[in-house]
Amino acid sequence: MKDYLLLIISSVALAGLAWAFWHFTGRDGFVFLSMLLCVTLFADNRRLRKRLRSVRSQ
Repeated sequence: MKDYLLLIISSVALAGLAWAFWHFTGRDGFVFLSMLLCVTLFADNRRLRKRLRSVRSQ
């Protein structure tokens, strides 16, 4: 029963956060998510290139 209640509480909290995100960003929400995705991919690409260089040099 405890797990069930925690699941309900967390789902309501996350639904509220999702609503707040789309409510306050409006049409710019997709732009914000796209920019976040590009920055994340750029950072991951740099990390992987650095790791690849270190593996090649060994």
